Amino acid sequence: MTRRYVAPLAVLAIASVLRAGLYAAEPVSVTGEVIDSACFIKMGAKGDSHRECAQKCADAGIPLAILEDGTQKVILLVAQRDMETPNQMLREHAARKVTVTGRWFEKGGVKVLEVASVKPAGK
Repeated sequence: MTRRYVAPLAVLAIASVLRAGLYAAEPVSVTGEVIDSACFIKMGAKGDSHRECAQKCADAGIPLAILEDGTQKVILLVAQRDMETPNQMLREHAARKVTVTGRWFEKGGVKVLEVASVKPAGK
């Protein structure tokens, strides 16, 4: 009877180790402008003329994102802790260039960057 349970438990243990490897991404850095995701996607709003609006949108819970230099891709951001948003880390940098360091996560066709740190670009 004991042998009956050993094989399934071994398979579960191996699967857990392999799955953990998928989430153990190396840290990456992305540089670009902090944007208000809703206004940028709907209207193309960005830059200093949109700074105050982006900050108000962040305060209202609209996710801030990064418009990546070079590729012009919108990088969606998430906090390291559950039930938190990275908006507070990014709000003061709205409409400014920053370098965000973190880890990539992807599921169901959506890719996000988990924010570990934010600093003004070039510093």
